Amino acid sequence: MKPFKKCVYMGLPLIGILFYLYYLHIATIDMIYSDYIRLINSYLPDVWNPDKFFVADLLTRIPINYLVRGINVTFFDYSVTFERVLGVLSFGASALIIGSYCKKQRIGPFWYAAIMVFMFSLNKWEMIYNSTGWVHFLAFACFFYHYTVLDRVYRNRGTKHDMLRLTVLPALITIFVAGPYCAIYSMTLIIAYGFIWIQNRCQAYADGKAKRGALAAIFGGERCKITDKQMAILLVSVIWPLLLYIWSDSKAVYEHSGAVEASLIETFLQQPEFFLKFLLKSFASIIFGVELISGYMSEVPDLFLYLVGFGVLASYFFALWMNFHYGIYKKTIYPLMLLAGGGMNHLVVLVSRWIFLKDTYGMSSRYALQFQVGILGILLTFALVWKKQRMERVEEAKRAAEQKSARSAKKRGLNLAVTGLTLVITAVVLAGNLATTKAELSKAPYRKIYNLEVKEILLDFENQDDAVLKEKLEYSKPGKKEALRILKENGWNIFKDANESDHQ
Repeated sequence: MKPFKKCVYMGLPLIGILFYLYYLHIATIDMIYSDYIRLINSYLPDVWNPDKFFVADLLTRIPINYLVRGINVTFFDYSVTFERVLGVLSFGASALIIGSYCKKQRIGPFWYAAIMVFMFSLNKWEMIYNSTGWVHFLAFACFFYHYTVLDRVYRNRGTKHDMLRLTVLPALITIFVAGPYCAIYSMTLIIAYGFIWIQNRCQAYADGKAKRGALAAIFGGERCKITDKQMAILLVSVIWPLLLYIWSDSKAVYEHSGAVEASLIETFLQQPEFFLKFLLKSFASIIFGVELISGYMSEVPDLFLYLVGFGVLASYFFALWMNFHYGIYKKTIYPLMLLAGGGMNHLVVLVSRWIFLKDTYGMSSRYALQFQVGILGILLTFALVWKKQRMERVEEAKRAAEQKSARSAKKRGLNLAVTGLTLVITAVVLAGNLATTKAELSKAPYRKIYNLEVKEILLDFENQDDAVLKEKLEYSKPGKKEALRILKENGWNIFKDANESDHQ
């Protein structure tokens, strides 16, 4: 591989990280808001108190947060910027893992650049901005890493320790990092193991019947060397931490302001169209963020969003078909895992957020991190098929003209149609996300100006009405002044500079 290409695989994620850090620089200041109020009242000032760690719903609170929160308070005076940077670096780790996979699969610079442009879109600006969820970026990096290890084993290219990694990773990731995302992560692994087991059974049957028959053509190839005993162990290693998380989640108390009282079934029978609208808009949101639509596309009718959403959904099935038609799954299972995870994330958001009866709820940028998984699976599928077609064209060019049959001409026609459609879908994905990024960059300086104004109000919080603090902190529950008082007494966050000025 040429040195230039090697630099590209590492360089583009690093450029993306720098871009996200630049966004934080122009859009934010080191100031708490929103969910930080709840966290301050729950865990500060005695952040190392074990009684606050050893609770029944510990896993829903994500254990690694306790360690990072303690480090943040001890060394950084409870800096929001510290956690924002952690989120960006964790997301950069995801991009580097994808880059490593693309390098090993010899995916060309064009497709790799397209994937990186999509990944580092500002469609997830809210997740970057509100860094209480920084750990979710780390969770997806862990998911991607686990999927690459499984993919290596699936292709019989694993190292001697990969089976141990596959056994240990689910517990480490589910218990310490994943939080609520462990459900999709676990289900993706269970589906992958089921797929591998079925494929191995079909390959064995095909080999036994006729090595050159139709079954061998469909299921032929190198069989995954995971034994049935190993498969059972791997499934158990995924299921037991998931069950532990479910138990922990059952001990948690959730409050949903504005939720309807009716059940899912009752609501579905009364207004089934709501669920379809919600789902289609959530698919559309990975192309055009809700902020872009409300700010720059406010005149666009809902029908346009439904069509975009349907197009994204159709792209899932198109990529799924491509994986099997072109035999991509015989070489790598990674894109299929991403497709499964992305699709299930849309369903989970629908099932968990329908209660607010807002069909735009699933379009929030806070869900872009989950939804992007499926688009990555689509783009990786396109890239792998593109590479396969290019190799076939080279082989075909070596044949004599008289050997080219009508069947090969038909195949070339299908390949041409597939290539055209993949380019159109990729162009739409990139155009929508570039527009979303441009719109957010234009808003970024105003976000920072607004935050500077809010900071002056928060520094004088004792003399402010609760209604004012509710608006400025974007937090409607009690405890706002209590949280600010904790910060002021300890000289943390926005009160750090104020306290230093007083001492001077």
